[in-house]
Amino acid sequence: MSKITFPCLEIKMVPYALVEANNYNPNHVPKDKMELLRQSIIDNGFCFPIVTIWDDDRGRYVIIDGFHRYTVLGPKWLDEPEIPVVVLPHDISKRMAATMQFNKARGTHQVDLDAELIRALLEQGMDEEEISLHLGIDSDTVHRYKQLTGILSLFANTNYSLSWGMEDEK
Repeated sequence: MSKITFPCLEIKMVPYALVEANNYNPNHVPKDKMELLRQSIIDNGFCFPIVTIWDDDRGRYVIIDGFHRYTVLGPKWLDEPEIPVVVLPHDISKRMAATMQFNKARGTHQVDLDAELIRALLEQGMDEEEISLHLGIDSDTVHRYKQLTGILSLFANTNYSLSWGMEDEK
């Protein structure tokens, strides 16, 4: 068995204002669960840093995982001036996959937003097999998500079998 090499990620405190949400997170947390998360942070401390990437174009840390923890630390809840983050070195498709990996490992998803994430990963150049592997879903599920998005171009390179044939009238 080969040994997995893990990247060395350091937790660092950064200004809340330098962190922003990504635009592809399919996870949703109801208000009562947000209240529970707030109370958990008050009772137990901040146990899990916000997982981010650094975006040079935006000059900001973009959240990969931890949007709801980030929200609770913000001005409407706990109003913390600095928050703990780790920074991943991933490209965009790996970042998007990481978001879904983290969410699926923990929570419930909104199917429509999952389908949009699949669409975005395909548009970023990931193939169905890579998506299946990295998101822990089977190829039928990837196919169903593609159907939900209603985008014909996602099926452009798909091979179809003939389910029936034409016959001459007699």
